[in-house]
Amino acid sequence: MTFNTKGYQQYMMKRTLLVVLFFSLSMPMFAHGDLSMRIAEKTVAISEDPNNSALYFERGLLYQQHMEYDSALEDYHKSQSLGNTTKELYYQIAEVHYITEAYQEALQSIASYLELDSKDLSAKKLQAQILFQLQSYKKSLEGYRYVIHHMKDIRPEDVLEYCNIILAENNKNYKGALEAIQYGLDQLGPHTISLQLKKLDYLKESGQTEKALEQYNYFILEYNRNEFWYYKKAKYLAEIKRPHEAFISLKLATVAIEQLDTKFKNMSPVIELREQIKSLESAINNQKS
Repeated sequence: MTFNTKGYQQYMMKRTLLVVLFFSLSMPMFAHGDLSMRIAEKTVAISEDPNNSALYFERGLLYQQHMEYDSALEDYHKSQSLGNTTKELYYQIAEVHYITEAYQEALQSIASYLELDSKDLSAKKLQAQILFQLQSYKKSLEGYRYVIHHMKDIRPEDVLEYCNIILAENNKNYKGALEAIQYGLDQLGPHTISLQLKKLDYLKESGQTEKALEQYNYFILEYNRNEFWYYKKAKYLAEIKRPHEAFISLKLATVAIEQLDTKFKNMSPVIELREQIKSLESAINNQKS
C-alpha cells in the first residue's frame, strides 16, 4: 500500500485555506480566537460530511458558547432533521430558547428531554425556571422543590432562586422562604453570607422584629469589623421606633470605629460612616424633642 504524499499535502492545503477563509469572513462576528477557529474547523468538517448530524450539534454547542443563538438553533434543528433525537439535543434547544426568552418553545423541548429521562435534575431545574417565567408558579415550585431536596451539589444561588419561587407563588409565605434558607444553611454551613443576608431581609419584611435583631447580632458577633453592622442595626431600630436602643447601637458603632487602626479610620467608607452616624443621631434626637 502506497501513501500519496502529494495528494495529502494538497488536501491539507485546501482544508487550511477553507479554515482561513471562513475565519477571515467571520472576524467581525467572533471575538474569541480559539472559539472562532474551532467553529471554522467544524464548518470545514461539515462541508466534507454535510449529512453528519453530530457535527451540526457540535458546532451548535460552539455557537451557543459564543452567544450566537440564532446560529446555534439553526445547527441544532439541522442536526435534528438529520436524525439526531438524543436528549442532549432537546436540552440544548430548550436552553437556547430559555436564554432568548422563547419560553413556550423552551417548555416543549425540555418536556421532550424529560420524556427520555424524567429524573434528571438539571432538566427538571430548567423546566421549573421556564415555568416560573411563564408565571406558572405552583408547578414551578413543585419542580424546584424536588430539585432542591435531591441536589448533591447545592449552591447558595439555587436556594435563593427557590425562595423567589416560593414567594412568587405566595408573597406572604415567609415561613416557607425562611425554612428554605435554613435548609440551605444546614447543607452549606452557617457561614454562607448570602443566605444569612437574605434571612435578615425576610425577617424584616415579615415583621419579625426580635428575630431580625437577633440576626443583626449574628453579624455583629461574626465579624471583627462590626462598626457597619452596629450602624445598620441602629438604623433598623430607629425605623421600628425604638430610639433609645438605636442610640446605644450608634454609640457602639462609634466605639468600634475608635478601636480601628489609623489607616482604617482614614478610609473613605469609615469617614462616610461617621457622617451617617452623626446624621442618624441628630434624627433620633429630633424625634425625642
